[in-house]
Amino acid sequence: MSSEACCSIPPVVSEGYEKKGEFIPLGNLEKAYVTGPKETGRAIVIVYDVIGYSSQAIQGADILASSANAQVIVPDLLQGDFADHSWIPPDTPEKLQRWQRWYAERGNPLTYLEPMASVVDTLRDGGAKKIGLVGFCWGGKLATLAATEASGISAVVAVHPGMVDPNDAKVVAVPFALYDSKDEDKEACDAFMKTLESKPFAEKNDRKRYETMHHGWAAARGNLNDEQNLKEFQDVYGRIATFIDKIFDSK
Repeated sequence: MSSEACCSIPPVVSEGYEKKGEFIPLGNLEKAYVTGPKETGRAIVIVYDVIGYSSQAIQGADILASSANAQVIVPDLLQGDFADHSWIPPDTPEKLQRWQRWYAERGNPLTYLEPMASVVDTLRDGGAKKIGLVGFCWGGKLATLAATEASGISAVVAVHPGMVDPNDAKVVAVPFALYDSKDEDKEACDAFMKTLESKPFAEKNDRKRYETMHHGWAAARGNLNDEQNLKEFQDVYGRIATFIDKIFDSK
């Protein structure tokens, strides 16, 4: 289905979206959003942005479940302690102070590598044979750091990722897709993908820079009432589904 996934995503709803899945406990976590078929043995873990669960991200999870024929899990790694929407962007001294305090106390991605590994183990124990990881903004950084050889993950996608560091590419050990916005550092993103060119899976990697989109357009900061945002929202989820589907089918 890999050639069809990009063209077969469900229609995107601008307002009043009704989720297809449910919130349930998962492993050591009190809550995770789970949607899609478990019996396929294909799983996709979505790492949300710092704002946590949003209607846009939930709809995106349902799209991937349908398009990639996979169970999609959005674990509550931050356990409800999200950054406040009003702090972002941190463009005043007060907003910056609140953001820095939250990040110092709750936001370091390295803190969540072990919980992420636990989620992957739980899915494997539950029958998942192939697992993809998709991270948005803050979650893109965490997904990148989790893309090691020992992670048990088959593919990683970072969408408008935060804190892009070309050095992080050195630990990436699985096929990688980067879908960055105009607000991400292009030089850093280019250097990141350049490092991946030396990897044995380089030909499987994917990259698209969305020059007309702002940071967060595919997650909590997406405005699906905006025609261009809606178009690119559909495009990026189609690309994610196609990329992961190809990797799952090739292994």
